Amino acid sequence: MSQQFAFWRTTQRLDSRKVFERLMNGKSVRGLDKLDLDQIENALIAAFPDWHVETRRTPTNSQTMLDQGENGGGLDIGYTPQSVTVTCYHTGEKEWNEIIEVMAELKLPLYDPQINERFDSVSL
Repeated sequence: MSQQFAFWRTTQRLDSRKVFERLMNGKSVRGLDKLDLDQIENALIAAFPDWHVETRRTPTNSQTMLDQGENGGGLDIGYTPQSVTVTCYHTGEKEWNEIIEVMAELKLPLYDPQINERFDSVSL
């Protein structure tokens, strides 16, 4: 079973479902900020210090993969210039909350495509 989360930053009121669909189709979205992907990747890796980094982002690869080890969970992190999508495999609320907190600290609110909900304001 997997869980997916998406993150982007904007000051505009946009239809979150349409934004998500455009981003997943590889299209840019007017009104979204360009993100510092190196900062985001480093923050997510640092949040899971005991996990193995299988793959890091490169100029030709827009993906980071983290693996918890044998029988453990995994994170598949995808990037566009305007968004980050994290797909979690064999993980639970502890890992999900860690991801959401890291992204909130970077001022990137959660969009949960499973329930079509954008959480624009997050208190830490």
